[in-house]
Amino acid sequence: MGRFLRKIFFLAITLSIAPAFGPFASAAVAAQTKEDKAVLDELLDILKDKGHITEDKYQELKTRAKKEGAERILAGFKDWTPYLKSADGQHKVELHGRLHFDARSFEGDARKLDSKRSNDSPTRSDLLTNLLVRRARLGIDATFFKYLDFKVEGDFGEQGSSFALTDGYVELNYWPEFRVRGGQFKVPFSFEELTSSRFIDFVERSVVNNLVPARDVGGMVHGSLLGGTLDYSAGIFNGTGQNNLEKNDSKDYAGRLLVRPFKLIGIPLLQNLHLAGHMTYGDQDTGESLRGRTDARFEFFPRVPTHGDRVRYGFEVVHAYGPVGLYGEYVKTKEERDGLGTGGSNLADVDGRGWYVAGTWLLTGEEKVHGKAPKVKHNFDPRTGGLGALELVARFAKLDFDSDDPLPSPGGNEVEALTVGLNWYLSPNVRMMFNWVNNWYDNDNMTPIKGDNSSWEITSRLALWF
Repeated sequence: MGRFLRKIFFLAITLSIAPAFGPFASAAVAAQTKEDKAVLDELLDILKDKGHITEDKYQELKTRAKKEGAERILAGFKDWTPYLKSADGQHKVELHGRLHFDARSFEGDARKLDSKRSNDSPTRSDLLTNLLVRRARLGIDATFFKYLDFKVEGDFGEQGSSFALTDGYVELNYWPEFRVRGGQFKVPFSFEELTSSRFIDFVERSVVNNLVPARDVGGMVHGSLLGGTLDYSAGIFNGTGQNNLEKNDSKDYAGRLLVRPFKLIGIPLLQNLHLAGHMTYGDQDTGESLRGRTDARFEFFPRVPTHGDRVRYGFEVVHAYGPVGLYGEYVKTKEERDGLGTGGSNLADVDGRGWYVAGTWLLTGEEKVHGKAPKVKHNFDPRTGGLGALELVARFAKLDFDSDDPLPSPGGNEVEALTVGLNWYLSPNVRMMFNWVNNWYDNDNMTPIKGDNSSWEITSRLALWF
């Protein structure tokens, strides 16, 4: 399967960049074709009005022009995205990619671990100042016959030299109110997770994201109703996560409902506000619980054995007005441990709870649109004085795990994290990110530094996408 996907990628690259070897005809091709079509229509109208051609001949020529135009293939670039499409708009293929180059630093004593402490596990070995390619993705988005969408994307980044499929699905989108999707894609749960890594406001998603499902294999129906004031999603998934084989006959059921109460009301201050709730339920049979990790991947709560149902639910509030964005989420999970106690008795459920609030402010005055890059007023250019777009960001998050029966790390399994940072958009497709994170732990036995219940992390990223 991986070899086949690689061939698709290489073919798409060849098709997409081939037109660029012409005299920079790329983006101009589509515009020129549109202009030629308009001129031809105008000439035919003049010939008919002056009586040089009959109405029948006029209609015949119009039909022939439309047919010949539909058979033409257009190529170009739109917002750095290379594409091929048919002139009639029925078919389109786009090549997308992103590269995230990260640097991580930790408090100076974070590596000075005491070998006599039983909790000094290998999970601490990555507490080093390091450079890494966090993501290196390449993907194809295609539409066939106007209503059949296709997406396949792979990651060559942090996985090493191996290829890992991220998205691979098809979708029928004949009705905006009722779309059908099948394949591997993100479970409809959580604003933070559903926002593409290209456009998240922080280097990493919050600690609350430890409780949230990401990609899985399944099917989903979704759509938008009432002029965009109500979005819904409902699906069934394996429940095993990205690129993992199904382990039992049980499935995860997921649903999400999003409301924009002021979208159609003429109150600009509130038009971008949305509220959403989501839930998943499934029988996980024998498995492992969710775990707790900080932004820079320090594990303060390891996985524990589970057996039985897993329930997740949460809600979010998201808003933006002018250059300012505000949002927050709450997520709750419950995982059963049936038959895992002494003599096959049931242990108490493992409960996870997390929440965060975040705010952003574009200092250079661009409009904040969640899930998109800002329209940079002046791209960074020292020769012309262009500064790019500057954005301040801040977030406070809390995550804890608990159970009525003992867990592997008694004494508390909670972290609070404060993140402040700066995003610098050099252009709409290039961004530099700088985050400082301070974590506070309530379990002295599960901290990066012996005898200290807090530690800091610095994460930064150079991001490029098309």
